[in-house]
Amino acid sequence: MSSSSTETGAAPVRSAAERPQFFYRSAIVMAVIVVLSFPLTYYMPALTGSRNFHLLHHLHALAYFAWIALYVWQTRLAATCRIARHREIGLAGFALTGALVPLGVWMAQRAAEIRAAKDVPHPYEFTWFNLTDIGLFTGLMIASILLVTKHKEWHRRLTFTAALCLVAPAATRWTLKMPGLDPLFLDIAVYFVMDPFLIALLLFDRRTLGKFHPATLTCVAILIPVQVASAFIARSDWWNTLAPSLIGPP
Repeated sequence: MSSSSTETGAAPVRSAAERPQFFYRSAIVMAVIVVLSFPLTYYMPALTGSRNFHLLHHLHALAYFAWIALYVWQTRLAATCRIARHREIGLAGFALTGALVPLGVWMAQRAAEIRAAKDVPHPYEFTWFNLTDIGLFTGLMIASILLVTKHKEWHRRLTFTAALCLVAPAATRWTLKMPGLDPLFLDIAVYFVMDPFLIALLLFDRRTLGKFHPATLTCVAILIPVQVASAFIARSDWWNTLAPSLIGPP
């Protein structure tokens, strides 16, 4: 996925010892957040049989964790200058990306069904966040794949941001366990996990390039307005009226 090769006109290619480790280290932190987000909602229920999971739940989990693990591996390969191997394995990343999108849409619809079965008011509110994350992930990865050959710096920043769109739904497993707090705050609390990564990327650009890379600014310009708007759209009457016809009735 992420590549450390530089674009035309950028700094010369560095040796493995000199190559910045930012994307690799960030990928490790993302993976840790993801792994630590599911003990109560997936690992333990699956091991104890206290909750019945559909086969597609397990397929989604497999593709999801595999994508995150592959991202860590790919950033490690790029950081250690094993670019040929990085490109070979990138094909698997593209395939996993293609699998995650329909599985993610299915999971969003299934989650709405479960909430409706439990008589949760407005079961499609959270579905907005699911579909937004899926849509952003899809768009960013398509752009990343298209730019992989000639625009490496765009490629690795777009993939970095796409990975954050997978970290966000994982982090909600913790914010949903905070009773008594304002629902609007809980909706945007998860972005407190995502946005520090964007700030770190901006600082990385400033330190290594002396300026903010256009890809980083583009990702920030896309994510921040979506984050702010989503907290209000998800709870709007028009979305909760429209959602069943888009996703299917619960």
